[in-house]
Amino acid sequence: MKAIRIHEYGDVKKLKLEEVPRLAIDEDQLLIRVRDAGVNPIDWKIREGHMKKWMSSKFPLTIGQDFAGEVVEFGQRLEAFHRGQRVFGFGLGTYAEYAVAPASTVAEMPESMSFEVAAALPTAGSTALQLVRGALGAQPGMSVLIHGAAGGVGSFATQIAQDRGAYIIATATGPRDIAYLQSLGVDQIIDFRRERFEDQVHEVDAVVDLAGGETLARSFGVIKKGGVLASTVGPIEERAAKQVGIRAVHVLMQRNAADLIELAHQVVKGVLKPRMGKSLPLNEARQAQEMSQKGQAGGKLILKVA
Repeated sequence: MKAIRIHEYGDVKKLKLEEVPRLAIDEDQLLIRVRDAGVNPIDWKIREGHMKKWMSSKFPLTIGQDFAGEVVEFGQRLEAFHRGQRVFGFGLGTYAEYAVAPASTVAEMPESMSFEVAAALPTAGSTALQLVRGALGAQPGMSVLIHGAAGGVGSFATQIAQDRGAYIIATATGPRDIAYLQSLGVDQIIDFRRERFEDQVHEVDAVVDLAGGETLARSFGVIKKGGVLASTVGPIEERAAKQVGIRAVHVLMQRNAADLIELAHQVVKGVLKPRMGKSLPLNEARQAQEMSQKGQAGGKLILKVA
């Protein structure tokens, strides 16, 4: 089978399309024929070695974790799956024609859903859902400032929070992202390059930080006492949060099938519409990761495998 692998950490040139042996599965795993693979920022961060403190890697390493495809084989303990079943979720090296996936991180695709849309959901969608539902506890009338609202996680978080009745204030950069947020009916949009959000935002119930650094630091001052600051990009200084009377949450996405099912249901209902970007063939994985790393995706990048 063909797969995109790296043999050491490094730049995008380390990605190589190779012929590799067929994979074997354990009794609680599935062998998936990958149709589409989602491209995420964590993919190139793994490639460059940024995640090695938290995620051990054995080389050669097949890149990728999001997929949509069909069940080819299933472990002896997995009675809920059958061959040819259309599924999506998290796999182990999904930039490949076949991938192994733990059954606990795989869900059946709705009949009306395309492989492309399903492959866009796992990482970004699950992160956004757990952030909005768990860290924020979003509810009607709650005011939420979302930094990077037009991005991968941000676009999902914006829509999920809207569906729960929250008042959304979004920061974005550039006309394309602003136009996208306008199409979602976001309540207030701030052009991050031209305006300082703290000049316009005061006493919000929650901030979702998807940028980190200076943006996170500046966000402390716009949250009302008792509010929450949730970030996906790194630990938040809890002492600083306590000093201003807010709660700080570092969100680490947990892979599970139940959240995938909920995301798919929201897509079918029309509540959630993934912001789709380009679809590229597997042999253009380098270009896909370059676009992701340079912030040129303009929506979810997909690798078409089959």
